[in-house]
Amino acid sequence: MKISVKMCGTCGEFAQGFYQGESILITCPIEKFSTVTISDEFSGVEGLGEKSLAMLDKVLKLFGAENFNFGVKLTSELPRGKGMASSSADLAAVAQAVAKSLGKNFLPAELGKLCAEIEPTDGIFYEGVAAMNPLTGQLIKKIHVREKFLIAVFDYGGEVDTMKFNRRSDFQFPALDDELDFELIKKSAQANQKILPKRGLKELMNFSENLGAVAVNVAHSGTVTGIFFHENDSHIEKKISAVRQRFDFLKFLMRTKLFT
Repeated sequence: MKISVKMCGTCGEFAQGFYQGESILITCPIEKFSTVTISDEFSGVEGLGEKSLAMLDKVLKLFGAENFNFGVKLTSELPRGKGMASSSADLAAVAQAVAKSLGKNFLPAELGKLCAEIEPTDGIFYEGVAAMNPLTGQLIKKIHVREKFLIAVFDYGGEVDTMKFNRRSDFQFPALDDELDFELIKKSAQANQKILPKRGLKELMNFSENLGAVAVNVAHSGTVTGIFFHENDSHIEKKISAVRQRFDFLKFLMRTKLFT
């Protein structure tokens, strides 16, 4: 028996704050993943941190699986402490992999509840872009994205205690549309400057706009920022190089795509 489950990470969030008195974030899923493999071909537990081990124990107890004799291995493409939903991806992948190994399956809302019981969560278990409550894991609304985007992910450096900053925002959503709102992305990033400021963010936004970027977002409780370009942009590498040269305090982490 061998089962593998992948869960995507994020490039920060599109927006985060409060809407009608409820904590909310709009996910920014990317094509980078945490993968959990469960098999009888190996034994022991590999790659699981404290939170992931807690999820493993939680799900085994939920299903009454005291005699779980499979090996569990977690690998990830997501850096830690950057606001890229590495913990959420790990937790959700562990939970779903264990469930599948036992002949079960969690719905996205069930994964959300399990993850939120361990820590505030990103909504990476919902397909595409979603507005959700990070404190409960509940879906609020699916957000339609009519176009595919390339994302240049840059890092301001260091690590952030995501639990300390997580979900702290005085930003009130003026509305919650069914379509991805680029003005809302900008407003949310700027509002977060009072909480976890990003050096030169306004200049980065202006510079990126002049390059033809669609939007710039931030990790509201992390160190990364994402510059969004149209998928068919044939000059993406030159534009990334221009950003690297102009903002030499930023580290280019990766080029990826919005995972929709």
